[in-house]
Amino acid sequence: MNVLKIRLIKELIDREGGYVNDPTDRGGETMYGITKAVARDFGYTGEMQDMPYQTAFLIQDQRYWSPLKLSKISVLSESLAEQLFDFAVHSGVSTSAKALQKALNVLNKCQSLYPDLVVDGIPGSRTISALTDYAAVRKNRGLDVLAEAVRGQRISFCIDIAANDESQEKYQFGWLDRIVNL
Repeated sequence: MNVLKIRLIKELIDREGGYVNDPTDRGGETMYGITKAVARDFGYTGEMQDMPYQTAFLIQDQRYWSPLKLSKISVLSESLAEQLFDFAVHSGVSTSAKALQKALNVLNKCQSLYPDLVVDGIPGSRTISALTDYAAVRKNRGLDVLAEAVRGQRISFCIDIAANDESQEKYQFGWLDRIVNL
């Protein structure tokens, strides 16, 4: 298994912490950042507070890391992979992938670097190809800009959650602090 992937998954689990059951959190009962619904979908049937670390690790890998093609992305940019991974665990793979696709579309110099992507939240071969083409032209500086563009969309996404549901305001500082300091 990729050393970087192992490290980033472990760091994410550490950030998420252990068992939480806040009745106002829309994610509900969680352990290591895994919601009860996701755990059940994965096949875990035990009590959430008893979820083994290794089960959480496998869920983070199979549910979030792999579908985003982060092993391919992390070869180009660790910071972009980390932003996308953390975003996916917090807000879903599709939301994270859409942020990447939108940013790539607006950074493609009117399609002179690669064709516009369909912003469908599915990070397939076209998304990876566009990212590779972008990286070939823009290099590390461009990848840093792209990671920040994803971060900016994530901040906006979180602010919109609270703007549309006042009960979620109590989480804003923590969410934004996490994003800004990731």
